[in-house]
Amino acid sequence: MPLYCPKCSATNEDFAQYCASCGDDLSNAKDTKEKAEPIENIEPEIESEEKAKKKLYRSRDEKYFSGVSAGLAKYFDMDLDTVRILWVVFLIASGGTALLIYLILMMAVPLEPLPGEEPETK
Repeated sequence: MPLYCPKCSATNEDFAQYCASCGDDLSNAKDTKEKAEPIENIEPEIESEEKAKKKLYRSRDEKYFSGVSAGLAKYFDMDLDTVRILWVVFLIASGGTALLIYLILMMAVPLEPLPGEEPETK
């Protein structure tokens, strides 16, 4: 069973006396066989919680036609003008399929809730 350094959470061999990363004494870790949570594993959990809260809405403020492009720009953290240009390029390249996709998104994506208003759940 590997030993985890209580100071830096590095993984060490079970026979190690000192941590290979920080040089800390592992005698306490040998006695208790505690497994410290590595620091790298803590951040993705926080990041995944933030992504779970992130939801796609049509924008109320920055809309030109229906707010789909502004909502997509906010959701993907992109520049609004870039998203609009991509829609135009996609419209020309797809021969009109992009217009159908835009109309479907316009009907399917809910409007951004007002401050203090509960978001719609379907």
